[in-house]
Amino acid sequence: PAMEGKNSPLREMSDVAVALVPAASAKALKDALKVRGWLSTARRPAMVGGRIAFPLADGAEDAIALAASTPPFCDIEAVERIATDALAVKKAPPPQKQKPHSAHKARVAAAPTRAQERSFGGGAAIRGSSMLPPAAAVQRVECGDADYEWLQRQVFSGRRPAVLSGLPLGECVGGWSADRLARAHCASPSVSVHVCASSTVDLAGHRPANTPRNFVFRSMPFAEAVRRCSGSGGGGGGGDGGGDGGDGGGDFGPILEPLLNAGERYYLRSVGGDTRKEAADFPRTFPDLARECNLLPPRPDKEGDGAGGEG
Repeated sequence: PAMEGKNSPLREMSDVAVALVPAASAKALKDALKVRGWLSTARRPAMVGGRIAFPLADGAEDAIALAASTPPFCDIEAVERIATDALAVKKAPPPQKQKPHSAHKARVAAAPTRAQERSFGGGAAIRGSSMLPPAAAVQRVECGDADYEWLQRQVFSGRRPAVLSGLPLGECVGGWSADRLARAHCASPSVSVHVCASSTVDLAGHRPANTPRNFVFRSMPFAEAVRRCSGSGGGGGGGDGGGDGGDGGGDFGPILEPLLNAGERYYLRSVGGDTRKEAADFPRTFPDLARECNLLPPRPDKEGDGAGGEG
């Protein structure tokens, strides 16, 4: 009789590699595995021990091990082999025959198709593999007293994403209290704010498909948005980025009533003056705050013009 060793063909036919993931991360991980061609198309996912088991394509185990430290693959709790019969076989869709109604449609139907390249999400998948190479780790640079020319040579010339640390950003560091932000000039008479009754704002792409959003849009002056986020409004404190419950540093006046209920969260949606045509422009919308924020050292040909660096 055939012996069933660790790497025997008999064993490989009786089990399949799966990625075990928590339900909260299932959608993002499924999309990422599928885009990279690491998700098996032969079998369906299943619940195993309270986690979702995604069947993996041949060779995907090694690729996942290399990507284990990068999101979203860092959410994979384990890669194991389970019995093949624990996963249902995925039935192939029946072939669809469409008869062209014109010579033009016949030419279009006969033309070779190619998946669209994308610059995000790993790219489209062709024949089970991604067209784009795996993303490299983001470079982190400690800048210290670096000037613009040094950054140009060491960072910008590479034309790759980078995280810059240690730059002198200006008065904005430690100086932007809630009171200071509320007094800032805003070129727009009102800003668009997401108001959410729960502690999590389910933005598009972060909630299950075909489910309603859990927030409403409200327009208000920027100063009011700051008051509400700082805890001086009616919400009892801002959201994850909205303040710590009122360090204001000044008198905001009477407490504002909540828009939905006590404990609501706020998310400021930064947009241009024309929300359909203009991108967000921080220096134009908040000119005095922009002067207090130096994102980069000034270029040699712009020193002394009072611009405060470029953003």
